[in-house]
Amino acid sequence: MAKKVLLTYFESGMGHITSIQSIRDSLSKYSDAQIIESRVMREGNDKKMIGYENFIIKNTQRTNSLKGYGNMCFTLLGAFGLNFFRLLHKTTFRKATKGVLEYFASQNPDVIVSTHYYMTYCALEYKKIAPNVRVVTYNPDNNVHMWWDNRDGAFFVNNALAYQQAVEKHFSKESLFQVPCATRKCILDSVDDKTYYRKKYNLPDKFTVTVADGAYAKAKADLVTSYLLNTDRQLNVIFVAGKNEKLYSKYKRIASELPDNVTLTVLPFTTDIHEYYCASDVLICKGGPNAVLDSVYMHTPVIIDYYAHPIEKATVDYFVDSLGCGRAIYSPMKIKRQIEQWIDDPTLLQGYIANTYKLDKRDNGADRIASYIMNC
Repeated sequence: MAKKVLLTYFESGMGHITSIQSIRDSLSKYSDAQIIESRVMREGNDKKMIGYENFIIKNTQRTNSLKGYGNMCFTLLGAFGLNFFRLLHKTTFRKATKGVLEYFASQNPDVIVSTHYYMTYCALEYKKIAPNVRVVTYNPDNNVHMWWDNRDGAFFVNNALAYQQAVEKHFSKESLFQVPCATRKCILDSVDDKTYYRKKYNLPDKFTVTVADGAYAKAKADLVTSYLLNTDRQLNVIFVAGKNEKLYSKYKRIASELPDNVTLTVLPFTTDIHEYYCASDVLICKGGPNAVLDSVYMHTPVIIDYYAHPIEKATVDYFVDSLGCGRAIYSPMKIKRQIEQWIDDPTLLQGYIANTYKLDKRDNGADRIASYIMNC
């Protein structure tokens, strides 16, 4: 008998979505998995549900554009704790939560899979009225913040520090699992090299930097790119505007006005962005864990130019301080100087490139999560 697995997609940046896509890719190997993929908050065109997700998206954008906003939110809400989070969603956001529970009931799944704390909370609330449903959560972040619900359900983390934080937050050790990072099939299937992807996208064969600050390009991408375009070195810049139409238009216009030594490629939201990472010598981005992970798996070092809150600070701690896959540089001027130094002597990047091989994308955490789902 097929197992009905509901994969819940929730936008708060794109990292939560790409993470659950990796689990979908692994589940698709099982013939007895009945997979339902759902952008839950958009089902049924419910204004309260759509409004809640838009509220989260807007606050995600604010954390990336307003310095200190993210840390302030985490500090204030952390002071109130998980019980306050639960109360908030039973009162202020009760209609959105009620809509989610009704949607779960309409699907009657055997397993609900989540990569976002709100979806996990709703799934555990639904479990009160459907006790046989299994709730499986993969936390794509490199830490465990105070909003993750520690009630009955399997909880997967991707590093030892996150595991210890989950223990300290009273997650049951019987349902807590550490696995490698979950990896999408497109990353696993990407076996070509820098030369191949430069030819594929008609990129010049010179030092190339991709600047990408998540789906909304709201952090330092604009300012960093402005500095880089004023170099006197030979440089190709790939600017990823994502869903930010204003910046997309701005840099498309600028691209035709640059001096001969600098070339600029401007991209909208791009699903195969990892191929551009591979084509690059360096990725410059904020501390979004999934973007950094994709770059590391493509063996391209990173410069992290901004972190919005403790989740993204944990990305710096893990990928830069622990693994040594790049640098954290928060000044656009210093980033420009570092890039120019690497242009002058690319061998200085070799140590960072070597460290990207510390993570093996073939050891895919998504496979372990899928196996658990199908056997739970």
